[in-house]
Amino acid sequence: MLRVEEACELLLHRAPPRRVERVPLEDALGLVLAEDVHAPEPLPAFARSGMDGYAVRSADTLGATREQPVVLRPVGVIPAGHPREAELAPGTAVAIMTGGAVPPGADAVIRLEEVRVTPEGVLVFRPVPPMENVAPVGEDVREGELILEAGHLIRPQEINLLAALGILEVPVFARPRVGILSTGDELVPAHQTPGPGQIRNSNSPGVAALVRAAGGVPIVLGVARDVTEVIAGMLREAAGCDLILTTGGVSVGRFDVVREALTILGAEQLFWRVSIKPGTPVCASVLEGRLVIGLSGNPAAAITDFDLLVRPLLDHLLGRRRLGLRAAEGVLDQPVLKTAGVTRYLRARAYNGPDGEIRLDTSMAQRAGVLSSMSHANAYAVVPAHAGPLPAGARVRALLLDDADVFVPPPRGDV
Repeated sequence: MLRVEEACELLLHRAPPRRVERVPLEDALGLVLAEDVHAPEPLPAFARSGMDGYAVRSADTLGATREQPVVLRPVGVIPAGHPREAELAPGTAVAIMTGGAVPPGADAVIRLEEVRVTPEGVLVFRPVPPMENVAPVGEDVREGELILEAGHLIRPQEINLLAALGILEVPVFARPRVGILSTGDELVPAHQTPGPGQIRNSNSPGVAALVRAAGGVPIVLGVARDVTEVIAGMLREAAGCDLILTTGGVSVGRFDVVREALTILGAEQLFWRVSIKPGTPVCASVLEGRLVIGLSGNPAAAITDFDLLVRPLLDHLLGRRRLGLRAAEGVLDQPVLKTAGVTRYLRARAYNGPDGEIRLDTSMAQRAGVLSSMSHANAYAVVPAHAGPLPAGARVRALLLDDADVFVPPPRGDV
């Protein structure tokens, strides 16, 4: 049986090529640049004042002292956005606001707090060095400068920088389009009251939300009955998807026919069954160059399969540097009393203890069929196959969900 790391390696090896597209800047948040970006213009594009004050010729202020200030004649005001075209004459000063364009002839700005305005003029009490409080053209970014490299995550900070340079479209790794096909005769839509023996289809909206939260675009393909030909037909007709996720029908029951449907279609099976509990009977195949990953039908197990196997794949397709969940070392609050032949991924609530270490509360229900405890978990406590029993206080590997608001201290050793 494959370990999670081995299954992930197979999926990444057979992952579809990353798609690159140009998107409007307002849609680029959270995406990764696919190409280098160079500045089309300098920033700032004009010499601008860094302070409210007076723009002056620095040479006019030579020799100024508290006892013998230099007196300059005021010649107007330059607000931000209203440049003065006329050259500043010797012996004059012009009031200027922060961000205002320093006029021709001026080469410095003295702060408003450092001058005194009198009927005689603007009194300057010290020499003002050239370029004081002036941001020259290109001080921040030079024209043609490499500002962001391929592989850079676009955050609000990058949006601000790109907009300041007038870059309104950026080349990014496209959000993967993920088809979602639920299987099972027992499934009814979530808005429908189930009849005898039926359950609401929670996997379609749940997995769609996982895909969306991971940065992908979910495409819900519907629900297929537990009939090989029906599943095969819906897989065959799934168009416009970079990969497909199915839920249910991957175990060893009489009506678990997803793998059989893939065989009929001529798919190449990469693996079936991975050392994951819950979620062992997960499978993956390549169908016409496209990955099809069969998740467990139990919602909690499907979530676990997604977090461990699909999330790293989506991170890869999105060009992210970190693949999958954050890993850390944690301390068990409760003992693990049983030993299992597969690696157990216990639902856990991660928090920082008084000593700053990550503590893992695994007291919630762990059965594959229990969904409610997933809402109380923000991490997995990883118990390796054949490990145990483990006492409370044992150190284990922790995988942190995105909402795990914990400080991760430096590791003390391998876990």
